[in-house]
Amino acid sequence: MKIGVFAGSFCPVTLGHVDSIEKAAKLVDKLYVVVGVNANKTYAIPHDARLNMLKKAISHVKNAEAVAFDGMMTDFCKQVRSGVMIKSIRNALDLQSVIDLNDINQSYWQGETVFVVGSKQFRHISSSLVRELASLGQDFSEFVPKSCYEEIKKYLVR
Repeated sequence: MKIGVFAGSFCPVTLGHVDSIEKAAKLVDKLYVVVGVNANKTYAIPHDARLNMLKKAISHVKNAEAVAFDGMMTDFCKQVRSGVMIKSIRNALDLQSVIDLNDINQSYWQGETVFVVGSKQFRHISSSLVRELASLGQDFSEFVPKSCYEEIKKYLVR
């Protein structure tokens, strides 16, 4: 069985994330979609809420399972016996970030880091864009899963 890992902060989950997760799921038999939990970071949305929203957003992806993990993703990959970490790229900056991540990961794990390219209609969407729009009181509903919109608003709109 080919097991893959797709990790992110998902703060909040966006349609771009869902698009990339759908693509990643086609590459493996089982895909763990991991909400990273970093105690040294401050998130706009608590990790349990991010995980619950992610579960709703990807419930239609039958071979994907949303989980939370507090630690280095290479450790999670070893734990679930994943040979591939899948990352999404939207632009050249994302590509450089994935290349740098791959170089670091190779010191800790023998798997492969591969990427999927976000679909054209979603490449401009990021969690930071959604957070900024929300902080400015703007409608961001077209950028996030409908099933998560109201909950995201609870955390981001003041």
